Amino acid sequence: MLLRRNQAVTLDNLLELDQIESGVFVSRRLWGSPAAKNIFGGQLVGLGLAAAFRTFRVQGLVSACKIVTRTVLGYQDGQPVMQMVCNFMQHRVAESDEPGYQKPMPDVPFPGAQADCPFVLDPQGYPEGFPAKIWATSLDHDHETPGPPRQTLWIESPEASSRTAQNNQCILAMYSDVHFTRVIVRPFGIRIAPASKCLRRIVSADHHIWFHRANSDCLLFDTHCPQLHGGRGIVQSQVYCRDGHLVATVVQEGRVDIDRGARLPKPKL
Repeated sequence: MLLRRNQAVTLDNLLELDQIESGVFVSRRLWGSPAAKNIFGGQLVGLGLAAAFRTFRVQGLVSACKIVTRTVLGYQDGQPVMQMVCNFMQHRVAESDEPGYQKPMPDVPFPGAQADCPFVLDPQGYPEGFPAKIWATSLDHDHETPGPPRQTLWIESPEASSRTAQNNQCILAMYSDVHFTRVIVRPFGIRIAPASKCLRRIVSADHHIWFHRANSDCLLFDTHCPQLHGGRGIVQSQVYCRDGHLVATVVQEGRVDIDRGARLPKPKL
């Protein structure tokens, strides 16, 4: 997959790809916040999954009877910027016929469902102008006060019902990088947008997604970080539809560089 940058953006054209030869695609538009030098990492995740969905000619690795594995390599200006491995399950029986269970969705009201709903429309969004509505329990300016390394976000995408299940999963993959790593530094009261002076760098590394069910237009991301050690935080998120079904699990490693001379409060857990 080759990448080129363009500033025009809608939710669907962020995931559009032109096939220029067998197994090779070019993205139509790459987007990043005007304040950032890099493109939005979540878009790379969504584009990689979209490329794997488009054809199983995307550098196939293993084709077993129930699992098909594909790898996707992303390049920009001839340089590698992403490597993704996708495992696709081939279900032999209806999922409804198999025994199962799930972790219940947190008791979190949908924005506007109650008069005292704790969510507000996040004015920052991510990136700026991102074509989705994002409601957060707290905004970055609130993170100057130390709090537990956890957050809940509702993300609403327009016209999800008109898209295929695969396209909606690509959108979920893109959303999975929204406001994700900021929970790592929340116990110290450190902001990431705009960044607190003591925060030298925070970047995401490995990113993993397990899709459990088809998703819809409104998604609840229940995100927490159980530990920060050695500059590494492992962030975990369960993603639910409004009907309470667990549709995906996301895990991401964040690398954090905090000024060692900074006077930090005792972390609030």
